[in-house]
Amino acid sequence: MNDYIVELKNVQKKFENVLILKDVNFGIGERETVSICGTSGAGKTTLINIMGLLELPTHGNIFWEDQNIIICNTKKLSQMRAKIFGYIFQRCNLIPELNVIENILFPKRITSKVSISDIEFAKELLQLVHLSGFENRNVWTLSGGESQRIAVVRAMINRPRIVIADEPTGSLDEKSAHITMDMIINLCREYGSSLLLITHNQLFAKKMQTSYTLNNSELKPFDYAKSGQ
Repeated sequence: MNDYIVELKNVQKKFENVLILKDVNFGIGERETVSICGTSGAGKTTLINIMGLLELPTHGNIFWEDQNIIICNTKKLSQMRAKIFGYIFQRCNLIPELNVIENILFPKRITSKVSISDIEFAKELLQLVHLSGFENRNVWTLSGGESQRIAVVRAMINRPRIVIADEPTGSLDEKSAHITMDMIINLCREYGSSLLLITHNQLFAKKMQTSYTLNNSELKPFDYAKSGQ
């Protein structure tokens, strides 16, 4: 037994004999905040896809709550994934046919029927990101910053153990990026979720408790204090 919610052991990934990830050993525990930096194409998105078993590793094992999930059946994986992970992407990926509240509650439908308490929780989250009253808005009427805040709320609706934010501010202007990043951090702190941030922004990376770099297929700890950055 260990203290990790999710752990990767000796994970490798190859695409057509090109090594993307080499012997990655990585874990994230309760209420941890972690950043991973690396250049475009370094394999950051591949790494988080493997963490959530959205992609299979070429070699190695992935543990969710000490359970080797590579051997789990597909239905169980989907249910566990929805409870463990909340995802925020660079592009908000809202569903245009659904209004704001329907988009927020969409991940909830994977694990259970939507209840009145789920709707109230969604409204609570909207208030915290300063979008109270937006429940019935069409998502195509929202600004870029508003859309991303809706995506943040959607990631929190299942009260996930870990929020994975993959370049969540990459498509926003500087002011909106700082506002959105602070909201993500504060919501994770408020509801007890760990945060794994994938980013090019070193200012945001430094806000996390632990930092890593992904370079030449290898994931290594990075100490900003020692680096002088």
